[in-house]
Amino acid sequence: MSAPQVVPCGSYDIVLGSSLLQSRFVAEDLLQRLPSTSTFVILTDANVGPLYAEPLRAQLAELLQSQCNAARRVLLHAVPAGEASKCRETKAKIEDDVLFPNRCHRDTCIIAVGGGVVGDLAGYVASTYMRGVPFVQVPTSLLACVDSSIGGKTGIDVDAGKNLLGAFHMPQRVYIDLSVLHTLPKRELINGMGEVVKSGAIFNAELFELLENSAEIILSLSDMDVVQRVVALTVQVKATVVTQDTKEMGLRAILNFGHSIGHGIEALVQPEYLHGECVSMGCIKEAEIARGMGVCSSATVGRLRRCLAAYGLPVRVPDHVATRDVLVKMEVDKKNSQGVKKIVLLEEIGKVLADPYARAVKDHQIELVLEKQVRMVPGAKANGTIRVPGSKSISNRVLLMAALGK
Repeated sequence: MSAPQVVPCGSYDIVLGSSLLQSRFVAEDLLQRLPSTSTFVILTDANVGPLYAEPLRAQLAELLQSQCNAARRVLLHAVPAGEASKCRETKAKIEDDVLFPNRCHRDTCIIAVGGGVVGDLAGYVASTYMRGVPFVQVPTSLLACVDSSIGGKTGIDVDAGKNLLGAFHMPQRVYIDLSVLHTLPKRELINGMGEVVKSGAIFNAELFELLENSAEIILSLSDMDVVQRVVALTVQVKATVVTQDTKEMGLRAILNFGHSIGHGIEALVQPEYLHGECVSMGCIKEAEIARGMGVCSSATVGRLRRCLAAYGLPVRVPDHVATRDVLVKMEVDKKNSQGVKKIVLLEEIGKVLADPYARAVKDHQIELVLEKQVRMVPGAKANGTIRVPGSKSISNRVLLMAALGK
């Protein structure tokens, strides 16, 4: 195993590499860096547990036994796989069935081994148990690797909406093992690319250009050097942003590009569509709003659309999703202020409109890009000749040009 790459993120580091779990790097590093921890509690889900959590438990137990350290122990608990586990009931079950009965104290460390659901849930448990215990992230999905495991956002869903109960609680360490990507279903890989493309679009034009030219390589995982570079650049985007704005008071809002409308859509279409797929739709619609406000060009929207589509991500909202329902779901978005909806406005690839980063928009602006009879599709050619069929009247020509987004 080559030396892992370390990305600083404020008070902790993100460790990135291949075979970190299989090589025992994670287990050995945990014991070395957390010498005062008496109990390691591994939280996982039923799907990931046998693949990664149980082997990690066995490695930790074996290392502790070899050190003749009976005072330190390892516990493992698996929750049902899926978004439904990210709830009050599952959180209470972990506390009541695992932590309290096993007399876990403040010298306990919770280890999240899984995707975003497990990471968010485990982090929230850690943030509230005995007013806060350490936790570590071991993400096993691409979405969790590049997004939810970084930045300390933890939480659960409630009937009113996603992530409305939670806390900022920074992990002690994040271990990103790229080898886990080989066991992901293709759709889960595509799902994670929604956040990757978003990251390049808002903050790193170099990353975006790499993504435009590497779709086949990334989706096939045929060149892991390219994959590692893409993941590392994406991780660096989030680490840079959250380090400057830990509690989402300013700059961190840019990470929500595509999420205002995306979360509204997601609340209506899950589990049919995944989070990254809804973010993809949200990115396009929020970029179209920015274009309508004169903030970005049709060419920028076109590049974003083509890049997302190259990774198999949806760029149109399903026809059965009602615009009014999306607007209702958006009313509980955490960026809203005094009842006014806010979105991040893309200015150009790699840059968003700043100061403030989340801008107020009116419902009619959102309705315009969501209504089914309006479909704004930028042309594929940056330069070309348009031959107008039929009537040559000025009014008909203007209507056609407007429909083409010119």
